[in-house]
Amino acid sequence: MHQAYSVHSILKQGVQIESIAAYGNHVILGTRSGQLIMYSVDKETGVDMRMFNKNFSRKPITQMEVIAAENLLFVLTDYQVQVCDISRIESNFAFMHSAPDTKGCTLFTMDVDSRKSTTGDVTTFIRVCCAIKRRLVFFFWKKTMLDSLKLSIELSDVPRTLCWVDHAVCVGYKDEYVIYDISSTTPKKHDLFLTSSSISRDPCICLIRNNMLGISKDSYLVVVDPSRYKDTDANNSSTDVRPGAMESNSSLTPLLWSSPLLDLVWDEPYAVGRVNNAIEVRSLVGKDTLVQSIPELQKTKFLVHADKGIIFAAATSELWCIRLVEIPIQRQQLLQQKKFQLAIELTQISDEPAKDKTQTIRQIHMLYAKELFTNKEFSAAMKEFEKAAIDPYDVIRLFPNLVPEAKSGSGDAAVPTSSAQALEDSDLENAYLALIEYLALARQREVVKLRDTKSSSKSLLEIIDTTLLKCYLQTNDSLVAPLLRLNQCHLDESEKTLKKHNKISELIILYQMKGKHKDALKLLREQASIEGSVLQGRKRTIRYLQELGTDHLPLIFEFADWVLNENPEEGLSIFTDELIEVESLPRAKVLDFLISKHKTLVTPYLEHLITVWKDSNTLLHNVLIKQYREQYQRLLAQQDKGEQVPELSPLRAKLYKMLDESNDYSPDRVLEEFPTNMLLEERALILGRLKKHDKVLSIYIHVLGDVAKATAYAEANFKEDENIFHTLIKCILIPPTEPPYEGVALHPDFVQVNREVALELLNAHATKIDPFEIFEHLPDDMPMPQLEKYLEKSIRKKLADKHQMQMMCGLLESEATRLESAVEAQRGISFELNEFSVCPECRKRLPSQSAFVRYPNGQIVHLSCHDRIARAAAQQ
Repeated sequence: MHQAYSVHSILKQGVQIESIAAYGNHVILGTRSGQLIMYSVDKETGVDMRMFNKNFSRKPITQMEVIAAENLLFVLTDYQVQVCDISRIESNFAFMHSAPDTKGCTLFTMDVDSRKSTTGDVTTFIRVCCAIKRRLVFFFWKKTMLDSLKLSIELSDVPRTLCWVDHAVCVGYKDEYVIYDISSTTPKKHDLFLTSSSISRDPCICLIRNNMLGISKDSYLVVVDPSRYKDTDANNSSTDVRPGAMESNSSLTPLLWSSPLLDLVWDEPYAVGRVNNAIEVRSLVGKDTLVQSIPELQKTKFLVHADKGIIFAAATSELWCIRLVEIPIQRQQLLQQKKFQLAIELTQISDEPAKDKTQTIRQIHMLYAKELFTNKEFSAAMKEFEKAAIDPYDVIRLFPNLVPEAKSGSGDAAVPTSSAQALEDSDLENAYLALIEYLALARQREVVKLRDTKSSSKSLLEIIDTTLLKCYLQTNDSLVAPLLRLNQCHLDESEKTLKKHNKISELIILYQMKGKHKDALKLLREQASIEGSVLQGRKRTIRYLQELGTDHLPLIFEFADWVLNENPEEGLSIFTDELIEVESLPRAKVLDFLISKHKTLVTPYLEHLITVWKDSNTLLHNVLIKQYREQYQRLLAQQDKGEQVPELSPLRAKLYKMLDESNDYSPDRVLEEFPTNMLLEERALILGRLKKHDKVLSIYIHVLGDVAKATAYAEANFKEDENIFHTLIKCILIPPTEPPYEGVALHPDFVQVNREVALELLNAHATKIDPFEIFEHLPDDMPMPQLEKYLEKSIRKKLADKHQMQMMCGLLESEATRLESAVEAQRGISFELNEFSVCPECRKRLPSQSAFVRYPNGQIVHLSCHDRIARAAAQQ
């Protein structure tokens, strides 16, 4: 406990006080004889009577409320609400209005709302709720009078107390409390709890912190949030008298008093209540809520809050002023008693400069946090550290085993450690968990700061992440890998910590995120052969190499070597897997690497590039063809030695398919290295790409003797070269004297003129072979009857072509004549343009010197208008 308030006696006189109201340093007394008295209370000038109205009413003044912003005093006397003007001292409570509609009122409550308009003017809205017998009737202040809100609520009993906040009106009966939600058209009732669990007590309600309700129940003060009862389902409006109902309706823990409350006022941050034998001052925070007891005021009957730090108390004929002790004095006492929360609340409402106030609050938060940490309330301590905006490194220093050790021989000074007591193992895990929660928030703050201001807080972020790493290893190591991927941990310290805990897999992530790829790959290579290791095998290395990308190509080649040696097929996936990083590798450099160190993988790699990835690079196609050719030659040599080579035929089929289907290789470059004594059918494909038809047909006829392929080749190329069938017939009719290539034998069927094949081709393709071109090459002794069929087809083709040409000439002459007639007809059309002629598009006149266009329908438009129309039509 400490002294929060000082008590000052104001007056002792013969008036019988029936009600009391106050604002600022003014207090207004309502007497039993109907008098109104206003006193001004000042520390320096003392007590001064400002107003006195001896004959305000013939009846007792039972209730008063002051609206200081409007200088209005609402008075309840003779069961009717009256309004006075208190703006002028000389007026002595000038009467303004008596509300006849409030006749029968036993008590009232008010709701005052001040709003600022767009022009800066402040308007005060005053609403009044009167309890008239068993009804609540609502009014509002309209300029100089109370007007009805057209709203009333029927009650189950006569209310003993009322309190209105925003949309809710709380009613206290002799045995229970209820809340009415008046935000909707039809008010909704919500039962709260009983006034007492044992006997009937007078209810007590007070407004706490402007928008909360402080409600008395037995010896407790229950704080209720009225917003919880807005638009609540009507099914939940039954009276709740279950055990624990008080806690369920309260947003804070119920506050215990020495005895049931008789009256209550709120003076931030204190609840000041009148109990049986004293006035008690209590705080809503902390475990020990009793702040001060004032037994000398046990005779009081009334309590009223006037202004911040000023409360008036009154007995039947005595009046006291209760003033708040200066905040710095209270704060000093509270800090000595380690009541930090209350010290913070007091500082927040003090009149100290904002900068000093902020600094003081921060220091109190730090003291409170350290006290909580000492008491092993780690989670609460971290929340206070967060509120104090303390450097996270200072919090980390509370854990000496988490602070990095100074390197021997380094120029850095040793890191100072905390003097806090060492924590036992049973408490250490809870402390780590609280620290993790704190550092997670600190990390978010530093990341935002780093992103928005580009400040130098990256070093702090590094400390935070490294500390989080150590905490995770002690509490939940499944969170280590996600943290390491954020790439802010200190490399050396984290490396040492992970090795200490044998977290090899996480160490790989650390190396990867810090760009220490060589260290990671060395470690992967070492662990690959260790039995039982989490990194045993090649898969992790392969995946790591695949993710490196083009910038680390030498490193990929260096560490792919051992994988390719152990398992070539699996290792080749380093360069062929379906990943963006893999597909973007420079394929020519990868090819050079494979050619130099792993030649057996060149062909599978190229096949993947061309068949799967559809690579059209000419170099790659040329190299694959070369690989096929060289492999074929090697296998053929093995076969010549008598070895079984089953893969020879499939390999040649691949080569043939490649040469036939690929359009991306360079035929002249491929032909340079192609053998002339073998693979002649494949050579014919290459020569065909070079359009060397005579050499292709020579291979098919003279070497291979394959008339069908020669004919098919001629058919395929006839559109490009109409003389190709002449070349084919010449190959048959003019046999060569020697083979086209050295080491190749001529086909026996075509060593001499093969008349039978020649006649078959002439008859089958007569329309494609000109007799004038071919007759000079026919044998002189060939009988004409054998050529009858060929000549008949050929001559008919010639006659048909001539007839077609004649018909086309006639048609063209007829069309030319028609067009000439149409032009002459159009030239004969005339029209007149004068000063009254208007363009139908732009509605402007057609000057005699302007260019124009005449449409077939006779319309005449400007040339520019026609062009605009044409452009618009083209865009559509």
